[in-house]
Amino acid sequence: MPIFDFLKLKKRQNMPYGNPNSFVDSLGRVSRYYNNVYAGTFVDESTTLSIPGLWRGITLISDTIGALPIHAYRGDTRLEPTPPILERPYPNETRIETLCAMAAALLIHGNYIAILGDIGANGYPESIYPVSPTRVHVERNDGRLTYKINEETYDASQIMHIKNFTLPGQIVGVGIVGAQRQGIGSALAMQEYAAKYFDGGAQPTGILYSDNADLSQDEADMLKAVWMRHYGGTSREPAVLNASTKFQQLSDNAKDSQLVESRQFSLTEIANMLGLPGYYLGAPNSSRTYSNVEQEQLQFLRGITPLITRIESAFTDLIPRGQYAKFNTDALLRSDTLTRYQAHQIALSAGFLTVDEIRQDFENRPPIGEPQTIADDSSLDDITLSDEDDDLGSIV
Repeated sequence: MPIFDFLKLKKRQNMPYGNPNSFVDSLGRVSRYYNNVYAGTFVDESTTLSIPGLWRGITLISDTIGALPIHAYRGDTRLEPTPPILERPYPNETRIETLCAMAAALLIHGNYIAILGDIGANGYPESIYPVSPTRVHVERNDGRLTYKINEETYDASQIMHIKNFTLPGQIVGVGIVGAQRQGIGSALAMQEYAAKYFDGGAQPTGILYSDNADLSQDEADMLKAVWMRHYGGTSREPAVLNASTKFQQLSDNAKDSQLVESRQFSLTEIANMLGLPGYYLGAPNSSRTYSNVEQEQLQFLRGITPLITRIESAFTDLIPRGQYAKFNTDALLRSDTLTRYQAHQIALSAGFLTVDEIRQDFENRPPIGEPQTIADDSSLDDITLSDEDDDLGSIV
């Protein structure tokens, strides 16, 4: 049976309840998403993550953002020490765990919601306490947003709410589960079909024909049971049949059922959902225009920049005015050692960077107290002081 025939299943009828953020489907499962998926699959957070391509793409983006350092700046000056809400936003987790979950929630659900912690000495919160987006109901009352979490209502001033893509007037963001449920449902159906294919359930291996016009259902079941007992499984014994019974083997392969092509195309669709270059997920026919590793990383950074900016803006609102939060994305664009050192030499020769600036800002090394740039290859051993010119300021 071709996979597209398998996908043509009857659309399930759902029973929406009064709460617009949840419903109960025909199987009694509670979800925030209306499950009108034409492929007949159930799309939610757990089933979405069960798709290998989506798992790879979501974890790649969220882990990358979680690993990036984030600091507070005033103008071009990085502030030390880093504010607690940027150093360890959620006290019970490491920073990478919190930021990784934050990016994943924005991708999957379209929203990240956390309750603000206690106010610090600077008059701003020093921590946040994340809440699963599926537990939050957002409403607009008298022009202000209110958040209902576990039967308790919070004002917008008590909540950190980061929204992913939204349309004008929308009070919540849209994630891939809500916006791309048909594409995700198709990928789930293909995955289910593939599992059944290798289990032998996608198509029967053969057909038993009987010339007995009066064959009852019980007799047909008995004939099938006898056949399976003798020739099912790994048995390779020759079949011996009477004149009224014959067996026809059905040939089938994954290519004829369009399984391989469909699953490969699914990777391309998933890459488009997440805004990633296809080759990051192993999508076929992905053009790797840039052979340079740095350029490939630049393409990846362009894809996740909107998500990074949303997170930076949300944290900027939680630190004193005049300061802003910013991720250090230099690590993503870090080239090979030779290219990096050649760039440093150009900067030193041109005089727009000092040795300490390069060590501290680009190489993550402590400064050595060298105030000047070195414009040539001469070493300190070649520099001598005359009796008339013994001032360090005269050395060039």
